[in-house]
Amino acid sequence: MEKTDDNTLMKARSYRSILAEGYRLYNGNFRKLFKASWLMTLVYAIVGAALGTIGNIHLPNITALIIALVVLILLTLTTESLATATVLNKLKEHQDTNAITTPASWWKPDSSLMGRTLKAVVFTLPLFIVLVPLFPLILPLYYVIMKYVMTPEHSFWPSLWRDYKRGLRYWGSTFLVFFVSTLLVILISVIILTPAAILTLANMQSQQSMLIGDPSGMPNYILPLTFTTLALTNFIEYYVVLVVLVHFYYIYGSIDTKEQEREQQKQNIR
Repeated sequence: MEKTDDNTLMKARSYRSILAEGYRLYNGNFRKLFKASWLMTLVYAIVGAALGTIGNIHLPNITALIIALVVLILLTLTTESLATATVLNKLKEHQDTNAITTPASWWKPDSSLMGRTLKAVVFTLPLFIVLVPLFPLILPLYYVIMKYVMTPEHSFWPSLWRDYKRGLRYWGSTFLVFFVSTLLVILISVIILTPAAILTLANMQSQQSMLIGDPSGMPNYILPLTFTTLALTNFIEYYVVLVVLVHFYYIYGSIDTKEQEREQQKQNIR
């Protein structure tokens, strides 16, 4: 019998409580989340590694680099979104039952939730791009995405402005959670990404040397080494960044609860 989590989602929380409960849920259920998502995450890691290797090979060639980057962005967004959906499927289970069960198999996707996650990313991507110069205004979009994905009957476009205003209302606590959570991820990522960064710089210098007629100077196994390193890095990095997703999950629950309490207070005043 599965043990029920005591860190229920729908509860008004301070940013400290969101951080604490998010880490608790992540650490206590990591094996379950990993088992549910590892296969799609592996696909994402391989796609990113393959296209990253291609990018390294053609780094001095601007045209080839642009093409590689466009394909990389599209395929990476798709596979990463689908991998994230497998985790959100377990978080949806936690929202509905206050518990996360061990997956019965290594691959049991929820096609409906995967579709909603992919659509949420596609729908909000233009908004992210438009708001890049005003980065602080991007933060409420994470609530918009989570609200849409975690509420099956929720429509995206008709509710976009209302949900965005709700997220904006709690911008301060969202920023604090995002800042602390991301800072920890960055510190860990510096270690994880170092081998990939070193190989990228080595490949760049090799390609530049070949352009002026010098020998490559790189061993024959540099391409498989680059691919393997990038794949492993992408895979590990995904599960490091995953803690930020869990924190946004609790932000969504806290905002929804506070908004319900806010509406109830308005009705009581009337």
